[in-house]
Amino acid sequence: MNNPGETCAEKREDRQGGGSLPVCVSVGTSEASRNAKLDEQTIKEFIPASWFHPVGIFKVLARFWDRLPDVSGKLFLTFTLDPENYADEETAFEDSRDWLRRLFFQLRHGIEYQGKLYVIDAPYCIKVEFHESGWVHYHAIFLTRRFLPKELLAGLWDRGWVTVQRITSQDFHYLLKYVTKPADLPAWVLKQKRLRVFQTTKGFLKPLPPQPKIISLKEPRKRASYTLDERFWRWACMAVVRQKGKARTVRFQMPYREIFDQLVLSAALEGRYKGGGEIIINRKEVLNPWIQMQNQLLKAKS
Repeated sequence: MNNPGETCAEKREDRQGGGSLPVCVSVGTSEASRNAKLDEQTIKEFIPASWFHPVGIFKVLARFWDRLPDVSGKLFLTFTLDPENYADEETAFEDSRDWLRRLFFQLRHGIEYQGKLYVIDAPYCIKVEFHESGWVHYHAIFLTRRFLPKELLAGLWDRGWVTVQRITSQDFHYLLKYVTKPADLPAWVLKQKRLRVFQTTKGFLKPLPPQPKIISLKEPRKRASYTLDERFWRWACMAVVRQKGKARTVRFQMPYREIFDQLVLSAALEGRYKGGGEIIINRKEVLNPWIQMQNQLLKAKS
């Protein structure tokens, strides 16, 4: 029997027996292996580009990471809210977000305090975060080393508490990578259709390199309008199927991870688990086992 990766290319004479024997020459097992991998179809969890996903957040950060400035020693402000001033968390968010814009407008045009004029007219960024209680707080970094009295800022804020500090680039990067998981978000946030977690003013990020102008004749595709809660559910039910360098998404009727947990052991025993949450799909069965398991789990829940 021929060995894998070998083919009988010609015959040679058997000097002892007078007959002829096939001569098998190798065609390269590595090439055959590469071809097999190209035909290999796999399935893996869908990772969205999202501030609320522990892995997907790096997709978001990759879009502007190389454009981040050096913020070492720059002005770092934190604004928190006093719940006694508001009826609920959502009202607090709407009011404080608008008031923060007014506060920065005043700083930009100058505020006189104890006989001195303080002007903070520099590019800045804002990072929105939520306490476990559901109340919002804000971090702001101004690209300036100017001094700002805490008492002046507290008087302007008048919504709770403030801190005035200096920050390092390392702490800034940690701040950007901080993730609030969907399960930890308050219900009123999940009802929002859009939430700008990180905002910058002109001049905060380094400029983009010149880009060629591309004129598209296609009409822009209208984006579906979902609440954050609906979006998180859709993402949880999605998976990515890859083959021959191409990827497509599939969506199940329940979280993909629940189906994965039921099928990963059998895939591992059959040598189809590649690690990192990726499973080789059986060519004959394709997605049938996943759909069947989904239906079983849905039936068990009903």
